[in-house]
Parts: sequence; structure tokens; C-alpha cells
Amino acid sequence: LKLFWLKPLCFWLLGRASGPSGVCPAVAAAMAEGEGEGSWDQTLEEWMLQEGYCCAAALANKADGAMYAAAPVAGEEGWGLIFKEGDYEGEIPQEDDTMKKITVNETTCLWEVGQMTDMAQRPANGLWIAGKKYQLTTCREEEVGEYKMYLTLGAHKESKTAVLIATTGTQIIVAMTDEEKGQKPGNAIKAITAFAEYLFGIGY
Repeated sequence: LKLFWLKPLCFWLLGRASGPSGVCPAVAAAMAEGEGEGSWDQTLEEWMLQEGYCCAAALANKADGAMYAAAPVAGEEGWGLIFKEGDYEGEIPQEDDTMKKITVNETTCLWEVGQMTDMAQRPANGLWIAGKKYQLTTCREEEVGEYKMYLTLGAHKESKTAVLIATTGTQIIVAMTDEEKGQKPGNAIKAITAFAEYLFGIGY
């Protein structure tokens, strides 16, 4: 019995604190019975990382931006690469070249990017992933089989990483590439598009 539908449904109904802990009891029981067969973390690793196009990936609920799965799975490495929990202080440049201090909440940032349909809707404080501010460069509609998704790209120059944010009906997919590992956003788009089509196909 495949349980892929159960975990995101439970998070959507009951809500959850940001971060990797706090799996709802129904999901925990179902996953234990199926020996982890329904793990979205493992599903992410299989769809997004196996071909080497991405160094990390995550899933979040489109309704609130809360992440509930991340990869690589081993040692929760994916969470460390793609999410910083709680509120923290950041800085954003102003027109007069000064820096403005802001309070960053990455769940809120991701939710805002997940609502974008074009660059005019980009968040005022930008996109923050794992404590780093990514410069958003593109937001466009993409055809995914019989469906349509919105794809937003961002880059972090200092770390030579890029992120791709794709939205389906109820989910936000986050993919990260690392230039030093020979990864390019163009190839990652293939992985995120295929995974989005899979999610659309099972009703997400």
C-alpha cells in the first residue's frame, strides 16, 4: 500500500511547526507499519537527487510555506542545506547603498515566493534559504504535461548555489544546485518538472 498521499494531507489538516520534527501521529503510525514506504524525504531523494542534477531538495505546503520533507536524507543533511528554523536578523540593501536590518522567517519567505506568478510579485525582503539571501532572477509559467506550474529561480553568488521554486496545486518544491559540484539550474529544471508532474498526477 502506497502512503504518499497521507503525510501532506495530515500536515495540511493539522498544521505543524517549522522544521523536520513534529510528524503527526497518523503519519508516524502509517510509516512505521509500512517500514517507511511513505516517506516524502526518501521520495524527494529518489526524484530530485539520484541523477545528480541537485544537491538538495525540499517539499512545503503551498498554503503556508511550511516545509515537511528534505533531502539528502542521511543525517538530515537536506534540512541543513535548505532551511534555517525560526526568526533571525538579516540585512537587505537600500537605494542609498546602506543596509536595512530585517527579521527573517524562511517559512514566510517561501510562502510569499510560492504565491508568485511574475517578478512584479517578488517579496520585498527577498528569498532566504538556510540563512542566505537569494537574488530572484526569473518567475515564469511552465507547462507540465496537461498541467501548468510557476517556476521561480534565485541565485546566491558567494556560495555559487542556485534555488528553483516550483508550485503545484497544493505543494511547493524547492531544489538547490551547487556550481562547484558541476550542477546547473537548466538540468535541475528537468528534475523539478518531472517531480511536479508526478505530484500533479496524484492530486497535488
